[in-house]
Amino acid sequence: MKNLRFALKLAVSIFLVSFIFYKFPVRDILAVLKNTDYFWLAVSFLLCELIILNQAVRWYYLLTVPSERKPEFSTLFKYTVIGYFFNTLAPGGIGGDAYRSIVLGRMHNFMASSVAAVFIAKILGFLALCLLFWLALPYSEGIPEQAIWFMAASSLFLIVFCLCIAFNPFKKGKFGVFAEKLKSYKKYPFRLLIATFDSVFMQVLAVFAYMALFKATGISISLGLVFVVMPVTILITAIPISLNGIGVREWSLLSLTAYTVNSEQILASLLLSYVIVILQAVQGGIFYITSHDRVRV
Repeated sequence: MKNLRFALKLAVSIFLVSFIFYKFPVRDILAVLKNTDYFWLAVSFLLCELIILNQAVRWYYLLTVPSERKPEFSTLFKYTVIGYFFNTLAPGGIGGDAYRSIVLGRMHNFMASSVAAVFIAKILGFLALCLLFWLALPYSEGIPEQAIWFMAASSLFLIVFCLCIAFNPFKKGKFGVFAEKLKSYKKYPFRLLIATFDSVFMQVLAVFAYMALFKATGISISLGLVFVVMPVTILITAIPISLNGIGVREWSLLSLTAYTVNSEQILASLLLSYVIVILQAVQGGIFYITSHDRVRV
């Protein structure tokens, strides 16, 4: 079953990417890449590095274990970096979030707390994207109605999901036990508040990282529009229907910006984003290889 899911995701990505390069000739995209502004590419990379640091900080605050058992921040940062290696180079197996939460939980014997912290961080990240979208929407024009409905449905789903976590209607079964663990975060309002602000800041960094990539390929686009289209794109990409969002990310962004931005420039900027992804994967791989306490999942 696992291999079938991987094959289906791979097929979706291959189909979408093939159709994109059929519709938009590679030579036109390469022509844009030849004029890449490497200063802005470097800015985007540095912003992505700050995102990794930010993720580790958020993980630290959400890890609700006794202070004497809590790992040092450097340990959390290391496994966050390593997570990017697994997320990129093992797309059909253990993802970055799963790796860092499970490995840390096994090493320090607090699996439930480790997994819950990463899970809550993911939910807060999605909520932050919805917040940025609704705040920026009044300052943007030409947004497809379907995108607005998608974000409305996503926002409603996340709010209902958070209410379920808070009141836990699932009293029985494995999910009920896990829901009780998530519910315990009500005891730590300050940590949740810090993690929430941290999530918003992280998503702002992500939007600015994409803005820098757009500048690297000469795209002229308003910051307000970027704060609308990127949350939609990131949330759609999070739906597990393709291989790490490849193909879906491109189609989403093309659809949202077709009326105002040159499509070849958009595709060129997304290709540059994969350069950053590869660099961070290599970085994570170096951390993993040189780690003396690496654990296989």
